[in-house]
Amino acid sequence: MLRTLGIVVGGIFVGAVAMEVVHKKCPQVLDKFYAKVGELGAGIKEGFKEGYQHVTKSPGATAEA
Repeated sequence: MLRTLGIVVGGIFVGAVAMEVVHKKCPQVLDKFYAKVGELGAGIKEGFKEGYQHVTKSPGATAEA
């Protein structure tokens, strides 16, 4: 278990260093990526809210839980 934890922590460290190197060499790529991820997250959130409202307002749904 300790070995697995070491591998995970090492992977996180290597990933963070790699992201910093990529950010230093070409920051516009990561900025575009972050923007796309943000848009995707907002779309998922909006879709969830619409679906939740649709389910709670449907005639078959009960207000009791």
